Amino acid sequence: MAKITLDAYAPDGRLIAKCDQDDYGAPLLMSLYGEGSTIRVKNRIVWLEGADGEGAESYDGTIFKIFSRLK
Repeated sequence: MAKITLDAYAPDGRLIAKCDQDDYGAPLLMSLYGEGSTIRVKNRIVWLEGADGEGAESYDGTIFKIFSRLK
């Protein structure tokens, strides 16, 4: 299976970082940038901080939810 890059965006739409699917960088950044920040895969929003919860509350849960949305 191909690796997926998780793109983390600040609430103002700025790209913060490109993170590997196997680390917790993207969910951690959600907690740092707060409500309105997003994780995207190929420009598709797969996590919206606040509406979907808090990314840092459960890194594994956040990644699981992201992958379930990509199916």
